[in-house]
Amino acid sequence: MAQCAYCQAETEKYDGGDVPNCIECSDARKARRKPPATEQQIRTTLFQDVFEATARNNEATSEFEAVMGKFPNGLPHPDGAQRIKNASSCLTIARKEKMKAHNRLNDYLGLGIVPEDLKQSG
Repeated sequence: MAQCAYCQAETEKYDGGDVPNCIECSDARKARRKPPATEQQIRTTLFQDVFEATARNNEATSEFEAVMGKFPNGLPHPDGAQRIKNASSCLTIARKEKMKAHNRLNDYLGLGIVPEDLKQSG
């Protein structure tokens, strides 16, 4: 079972990709985001997604480096191995989110492809 990328709760839900998220976080993100009306709003939303994903990636990288720095001799104590695994998993998730955000932005800017969740309904 994986941890939600946003609240760290145990979950099996994967909403549209490799990044696990729980139902509550998925619903909250959908409710928070209304489809943008203009091209400028789409571009702004995609850039904001990249900025947020980059911030989460930087935070996960710092956390991973902090965990690894606690074991200068390279031999972690028993619970240290689990801390390393948890930090590594968070970093992997953050990197996947960052790549997804960059790909969505690149697809929009380079190919004009508007992500499904940003298309106007109706």
